[in-house]
Amino acid sequence: MDVDEDRRQTEERQPWKLEKDSELRIEISEDSKGVNLVLLSGLAEVFGTELVKNKKFSFKEGSKFAVFTWQGCSIEIIGPVEVAYISKETPMVMYLNFHMALEQMREKADKPENPELGPRVMVVGPTDVGKSTVCRLLLNYAVRTGRRPVFVDLDVGQGTVGVPGSIGALLIERPADIEEGFSLQAPLVYLFGHTSPAPNEKLYNKLTSKLADNVFKRFEKNKKAKASGCVINTCGWVTGLGYRTLVHAAKEFKVNVIVVLDQERLYNDLKKQFSDQLQIVHLPKSGGVVVRSQETRRNVRDERIRSYFYGQQGNLYPHSFEVKFADVKLFKIGAPVVPDSCLPLGMAQDDNQTKLVAVVPSHDLKHCVLAVSAAESLNEDLVTTNVVGFLVVNNVDLDRQVMVVLSPAPRPLPRKFLIQSEVRFMDFK
Repeated sequence: MDVDEDRRQTEERQPWKLEKDSELRIEISEDSKGVNLVLLSGLAEVFGTELVKNKKFSFKEGSKFAVFTWQGCSIEIIGPVEVAYISKETPMVMYLNFHMALEQMREKADKPENPELGPRVMVVGPTDVGKSTVCRLLLNYAVRTGRRPVFVDLDVGQGTVGVPGSIGALLIERPADIEEGFSLQAPLVYLFGHTSPAPNEKLYNKLTSKLADNVFKRFEKNKKAKASGCVINTCGWVTGLGYRTLVHAAKEFKVNVIVVLDQERLYNDLKKQFSDQLQIVHLPKSGGVVVRSQETRRNVRDERIRSYFYGQQGNLYPHSFEVKFADVKLFKIGAPVVPDSCLPLGMAQDDNQTKLVAVVPSHDLKHCVLAVSAAESLNEDLVTTNVVGFLVVNNVDLDRQVMVVLSPAPRPLPRKFLIQSEVRFMDFK
């Protein structure tokens, strides 16, 4: 930090005193350079992760978050904020009560004579109601009570386990870092290739089923995870095709609790859909949740890809190198839609959606996100094989038959099978 910036932030120190069961809601401008937050006294948490007294926590430009206290606390904000206010109208007590109900289910599943799984909780609701935040809260509270839940992220647009266009699962062993979120070591990730389930419902459901199968295999091998269960984040599309994918996911993960945030219509639809098969809980969204524009959502996706390569704090150093076309095999999932009369005999249109198609390298690859498949041979099903990492194509040289890729690891690539995503990223920063 330069001297001018340090002096500017020193001048903009805002002390705040919070009473018990209240929260300080903060929004940082996209134009700022972020702020620091310091807990001076008392106890407080952000997204269910406890703040450490007298330690500075940094939040980037565009961040929106709330500091909650059960007992009261004093906080100092260092740097300019766009919005900051204290609210006593918070659903945190309801969220904690819900966590305690889940904990009772985990205690029951933890008994040796009980063969049941822990709670499989799916959080649903339209866009911008705080689904990801509620998932993070529930996971953090579970870990703080000694549990090891699995986090499943089915949100291909705004997910956090992989990059946009992917779904994944992660065993949670410690609370999320306030600045960087959950540790993303050894996630299980599958490439879908789009930022909405709409372009390929058949593929989305197929990958959801595969992910569920592997999560249950993890439960079989890890007794602590089995008793802890899983928390499932979902997309914000809750009607039509989006609703169908929610129902499919609930069945595949054998969900026994669905949390519906905010929308009564969705709550009633699911009650009618599942009758008495599982518990459906209606919880309010936080008053601090902000509706994001399409441009903001695109920026968040770009930032998520950027942080995959450069780190949340820009402290990682990715590699850029050439890859010869001859050294890799490039595919995409899903063939173009063709008239039924042109399909091979006995082949349905749906089969086309999950077909593996070879890709001839061209300039269209530029800025595409590519997934590196874990498959070691074409005898494996590349469509439902997990991926080991992601690349971005920065340039394509057809004369020399090479492409320049951005990679989180140095050459050589760990596998030779690459799957093209429809997601693009331009590394301008």
